[in-house]
Amino acid sequence: MRKIQILDYGSGNLFSIENALKQSDSIEVQVSSELTESVDGLVLPGVGSFSSAQKILTRNKDRILDAVKSRKLPLLGICLGMQLLFEESEEGTGEGLKLFKGRVKRFSPKEESMKIPHMGWNTINLDSSDSTFCKGLRSGEWTYYVHSYFPVPEDAKVVRAWTQYGSERFASIVESENILGTQFHPEKSQATGAKLISNFVSLVAGN
Repeated sequence: MRKIQILDYGSGNLFSIENALKQSDSIEVQVSSELTESVDGLVLPGVGSFSSAQKILTRNKDRILDAVKSRKLPLLGICLGMQLLFEESEEGTGEGLKLFKGRVKRFSPKEESMKIPHMGWNTINLDSSDSTFCKGLRSGEWTYYVHSYFPVPEDAKVVRAWTQYGSERFASIVESENILGTQFHPEKSQATGAKLISNFVSLVAGN
């Protein structure tokens, strides 16, 4: 049986993502603050802040990078976890994993209707037809967000979907081979999120 580990930053409840992954009978889910060599997939969850995740991330950084680059370990970053795939963030000091070039910035509302954090349902606009991660998705599907920050990739080719919030258009799905990220929470995004989690599990199973 394949094993997926959720990296625990010690910042919040991981029940939702753990439960969503456990919907697959072929997957064993582990929650730990230490990356183990026996896992077949890794999830960086969407709880906490960029700064709060630094201690755990730094402790595991070399092992994560080696696993992701050397043995192509499938990695899924969710919300904060997606932001940690990039270089740095306006939210706090420290570095991300630098798997994608770019930095994380805070929303700068230009109209009163743009409440921060961006919280609730919004649609995705797919930007790629050959994405393994986005298989089965269509533009206009609804996903659930809770965030005040978002990454700005230097390379637009890694972006698989965009989302519009007020005057701001931001990357909501990124993908490069075995490295995946969603700015929304798939574990709270009902059928759309279930498709993405299933696609991630399939990637883990086939790795």
